[in-house]
Amino acid sequence: MNKAISLFVLLLPSASFSAGFGDLAVSAGALSGRTFVPPAASALALPGAAQKGGDRWYGADSRQARLRFGTYMLYRVPGSYTGAVSRILEDRRQREKIEELVHLQLQHMYGAFTMHPGFTENPGIPSGDFKLRLLEAQKVPNEDYAWISYSYDDIAVFASGLFSGGGPQKIRFALPVDPSTIYSSGFPHPGARKNLCTDEHYNSEGDFWYFWNPYQEGCPITEDELILVETDLEPLPMTRGTYPEYDRLYGDNGNGPELKVTYLVGIDESFHSGDLGRRTFRDAFEGLRAAGFEVSADESRRKALYFRRGSSRTVIDMRLMDPDSAEFASAAAEAMRGSDIFLYDGHSGLGGYLDPERLAADSGAPLALPKDKYQIFVFQGCSTYAYYNGSYFRLKRGAGDPKGTKNLDIITTGIGAAFDVGAKADTAFLTSVTMGNRPSWQTIINRIHAAEGDMTALTHVNGDEDNPSAP
Repeated sequence: MNKAISLFVLLLPSASFSAGFGDLAVSAGALSGRTFVPPAASALALPGAAQKGGDRWYGADSRQARLRFGTYMLYRVPGSYTGAVSRILEDRRQREKIEELVHLQLQHMYGAFTMHPGFTENPGIPSGDFKLRLLEAQKVPNEDYAWISYSYDDIAVFASGLFSGGGPQKIRFALPVDPSTIYSSGFPHPGARKNLCTDEHYNSEGDFWYFWNPYQEGCPITEDELILVETDLEPLPMTRGTYPEYDRLYGDNGNGPELKVTYLVGIDESFHSGDLGRRTFRDAFEGLRAAGFEVSADESRRKALYFRRGSSRTVIDMRLMDPDSAEFASAAAEAMRGSDIFLYDGHSGLGGYLDPERLAADSGAPLALPKDKYQIFVFQGCSTYAYYNGSYFRLKRGAGDPKGTKNLDIITTGIGAAFDVGAKADTAFLTSVTMGNRPSWQTIINRIHAAEGDMTALTHVNGDEDNPSAP
């Protein structure tokens, strides 16, 4: 049904829009003349300037940026709720439902920042660790709906090309005004089996937020089902001249004279010949051997290599696994507890495969990371910045390390990572860090970027702002 809505956006001053945003079908004029009254400006006050410490990092072709805006969502008021709609946020059960739907609405930024006009050439991703504040509920006249307004504050990752002007960049994007019905609106008629507003292969409701695109040809979603958000991206400074903590990594870091690396590769679909994950596993093994690593085990699904550095050596345990299996969860959890470096290359499972709660549940034990051990984690999958970055730093927090970054550096991706270049990117990282040459984090990330070539995943390092400034 057409919903009686109006446009509510928080506009922040900035330069002109990036090229391509004028092609958006949604406009303020298309939604004008409606009855929604936004809250007073004082109610929309967002937190002050971002703290620069802890927000600095490095990406070869990407930037972190502060993303803040205010918007709203339509919420169908249940018939069981008998109170005043204006006070619905005070009802604990209703507030929980509303927060869940707001989170679902915001998840649609994943698709907006990769699939929609203006972002296909300069994609981005929110962090998943945003600050959200529900502000006000207003009754929609003559409808069983409420307008729920809220403010949003986050650190996002975008391709550096978006900031070609050098300063803050104004962006414009669309979100579903009612996230509970937007998927069903993508079917051309009742009984249709294919949603025309999302990926042809990943066509389910569970995948919709990641791939949705109301601007693609044939999509029946209408303007009245979308809300336009306009705001600024404020680029944050990047680190320069930071290094992994090589003295700790190469010293007795809990594994005696060995630098212990666990390298898990997830299959694409199966263990059969021709599987993309299996090819990554094979090619990475050959790349490491060509770089000078010696082989101590060479099995179809498990390989081991080592590299001697004087009296010390690097040991790499490689395993080809199904990331959806309990065996994988146990292996990953064990590696994170004891390895100096943990590297995963494969599907993210929309964040599910390496979610700490999933690993704990399937491995049968809580995932507790060693607080005083320096580690590097590499998550070479799709959109891993949003899925795994904040959660693992939180697991590393301890006395004197409130952010969890002093003993952990994490490499994540901003967008989809390609199997075609996974082995090259993984080998570029491992040969840089484990063979004694001690390059900076900036050099390491630049090498990974060179290995990815045109198939960039906006790979970057997080947590290096408190690292040494010399090798």
